[in-house]
Amino acid sequence: MRVIAMFRQLTEDTVQSHIIRVGSIMLLLLLRRSAFLLVFLPALAVAQIEIAGCKAYEPAVVSLHGTLVRETLAGPPNYHDIHKTIWLLKLESPICVDEDKAQPDLNPSRKNVRNVQLVLNKEHDERANALRGKRVVATGTLFGAHTGHHNTSVLLTVTYLDLPHWK
Repeated sequence: MRVIAMFRQLTEDTVQSHIIRVGSIMLLLLLRRSAFLLVFLPALAVAQIEIAGCKAYEPAVVSLHGTLVRETLAGPPNYHDIHKTIWLLKLESPICVDEDKAQPDLNPSRKNVRNVQLVLNKEHDERANALRGKRVVATGTLFGAHTGHHNTSVLLTVTYLDLPHWK
């Protein structure tokens, strides 16, 4: 009986020792994986944002977030009394826009775009007056500047303009 009790005790000690050893190995592997994730996951996330972050020109529909501003600019040269007023979206964070392969001269690649001129119909112009100076979301299609009336490198033909759904 005593031998059986000693064998049981030895077996329990061995099992506990193996459990502790296996647990230590698992903890070490978990820590290694956690360290890997802590080091490389943010880098992968930034790389993903950079890759996926560029917008596309029309016909793609995009939504941009920023502050809605109305600016009055000088008119054409030698017409000092004539001014033009434009709506701008001052973006919360800069965007990039991929080159339009079909029309690269009209819609070239753009980086670090911070302001987008808005092209509004009458309904959206009235809405913009109510939202002036506020953080908004503007949805529509992007196109590149190609006339003297275009005051930013990228413009947005607006189809939706409102306050963001979050505060």
